[in-house]
Amino acid sequence: MNKSEKTMQSTNESDSTTLNILHGVPIDPFNLRQSNTLNTTPTVVISMDDTDVTPAVSDFNMTNPSTTITINTETERHDYSSIKPYWFYSKKIQGRITWIPFSLIDVQRIDEAYNRNQEIIATNGNRYDVNLVKRIRTPIYWDDEPNEIRRSKWFFLPEQDTRFIPYDEQMNEMLENLYEETCRKQSWHTRHEINDGKEMLIFHSPVLMTIQASEGDMTQWTNFSYETRTLRRGLPEMFFNEIKFGDKDPVQHVVFVVHGIGEACDTKFRPLIDCVEDFRDTSRTILQSHFKTYVENGDMHRVEFLPVYWHGDLHMEATGVDSHLLPLTLPSVIKLRTFINTTLSDILFYTSPVYCQRIISRCISEMNRLYAIFLQRNPSFNGQVSVIGHSLGSVILYDILVNQTPANEEEALRNEAENRNTEKKNVCISGTGQMSIQYEKLTFPVAFFFAIGSPIAMFLTVRGITSLASDYVLPTCKGLLNIFHPYDPVAYRLEPLIDPKWTVAPVLLPHHKGRKRLHLELIDGLSKATDLKQKMVDTFKNTMISITDFVQSYRGSISASTSPSSTDDTGIAAATTAAAAEVELELEHANDDEDTHIDEWNNRPIGKLNQGRRIDYVLQHRPIEVLNDYLFAFASHVSYWDSEDTMLLIMKEILKLDNFEPEPQYETIEQMIKSNVLNYFVTDQTVKMNELRPYLANLEQLSRLISDPTNLVPRLR
Repeated sequence: MNKSEKTMQSTNESDSTTLNILHGVPIDPFNLRQSNTLNTTPTVVISMDDTDVTPAVSDFNMTNPSTTITINTETERHDYSSIKPYWFYSKKIQGRITWIPFSLIDVQRIDEAYNRNQEIIATNGNRYDVNLVKRIRTPIYWDDEPNEIRRSKWFFLPEQDTRFIPYDEQMNEMLENLYEETCRKQSWHTRHEINDGKEMLIFHSPVLMTIQASEGDMTQWTNFSYETRTLRRGLPEMFFNEIKFGDKDPVQHVVFVVHGIGEACDTKFRPLIDCVEDFRDTSRTILQSHFKTYVENGDMHRVEFLPVYWHGDLHMEATGVDSHLLPLTLPSVIKLRTFINTTLSDILFYTSPVYCQRIISRCISEMNRLYAIFLQRNPSFNGQVSVIGHSLGSVILYDILVNQTPANEEEALRNEAENRNTEKKNVCISGTGQMSIQYEKLTFPVAFFFAIGSPIAMFLTVRGITSLASDYVLPTCKGLLNIFHPYDPVAYRLEPLIDPKWTVAPVLLPHHKGRKRLHLELIDGLSKATDLKQKMVDTFKNTMISITDFVQSYRGSISASTSPSSTDDTGIAAATTAAAAEVELELEHANDDEDTHIDEWNNRPIGKLNQGRRIDYVLQHRPIEVLNDYLFAFASHVSYWDSEDTMLLIMKEILKLDNFEPEPQYETIEQMIKSNVLNYFVTDQTVKMNELRPYLANLEQLSRLISDPTNLVPRLR
């Protein structure tokens, strides 16, 4: 065989290889290295019924639909295979509409309801209802505008944008029918006029599809200088990380979250609903990483977090607060003054004799309302309830819990109320600025109260309460934990209020990965080394002083002995021996583990507010925060929403009620591999990809490899 024949044979084999790849024939890279032949056995493609592909192409308004450019169908043949559409919902984020994919569990439920012609289906952990007739998603626990939903297999990417947008179902039907017709006829590079001729659709290949404004002379070599939208058939890869497995039923524990001042709760100025969603995401991560065995065995279920929103009720038009403040506000630095009117003024409102009652009543009624809805939608729930208060919200919850009545006194109060024929309410003296305030009864007992970034101690102090009795407890709450960032300017400690002699530092929360942050370990190491050095210097100085005092005292007494030199040597030797023993004792104690002494303090009972256990817990600051603590002070006050360390403590406490203990964490990769932790997450990703496979086009993964099909085989080698 001559050189030209070998070249032609190689070219034919390369074209055959490329054709097999495009048809979905599996490739063995080892066979490619050994020979230029491939297994040409075709894979079996099972067609799926798709309700979208029903109308004929002629049913759509397309004028002059085709100007076909002849192509080599042997090298660019693409057969049609159906895929499943995925469900999305819209959400306004920072003033623009963003489309977010439903979780895998929700998509399965929606598809089943869609096939049964069911109108309403619960999604997002029973927090939203989807109306398949109106194509909207409506929240259940709070008031908000309904979101539009879409069922789509076609997506477009606008110019100068990085996020794909799903098409509506009418556009999906048109594009799917045109694509199927193009695959059947192999009429690639055909131009289709759509939208009354205003736009031009071109299927260059299953990988490259565009829609352009139909202006100017369009050819196959057009450089896309006009407004161009890139099309994608099948679920784009950018959504893979956003798609979650979803919230399963049942619920293990319910936690109500009360916000602080203002409507925005973090540095991104997001509302409480979005910040609580971060709590849910972080709790799922903690469950998978620290309670993996319980979750895999089905022994443990999810924790539900529900937001309690009171700011809007205070600032709504019916109260007239904002309208009264507006004419009183100076026109200078208007943005700052508006911020103060809507945020810092909430502190003044809570100390007001008029609005404090409104805030308290709103929070109690809202928690009772949310709990009633939750029980209605989760009738099998038999778990417990906890509460979380951030900033001023923790003060509100503290006042509410202080003024609740225990269960064993409820019957007595009810009988007394019935005898008086009056409405039963717990009337208590208030410390918030008015004579008295009425605290309605919560319809559920509280297991734990978590105060994050809390100024409770400061509020109690300015009310004249400088100490709490050691046997003081919250009537209907088992425990209180005060969690704060070390740089949070709003947070205060509670333990010194119970025991003024309590000087030990707050409990340092462990890192969620099972270790102390590296920069803190270095600081502790340097601190211990400095303390040891100082102890040695002090001991040496004390030894020299003792020797000098001994010599001087001996020389001052001449009649003490007839052989002063011998006595002098003996006395100096005795003093030196005693000093050496002292140094040895100091060094021995200096090498002791200081955590032992800390544990002795930690194990001491500190009142009954948290069942005798520690109350104050401090987060580990990040390395970058050491540079300037003032710069990160404000951010630290709102850093709790996505803090794994905070969530780990919360999950530990509430799951301990059901006798669940967290698993040990692993500091090195080798330990993680041995413990099978990494394999757990890899398995999750594999399961997700298998679940998403029906929503992907056949060439979805191949599109990242092919830019020129003739160069594919050399790259694989």
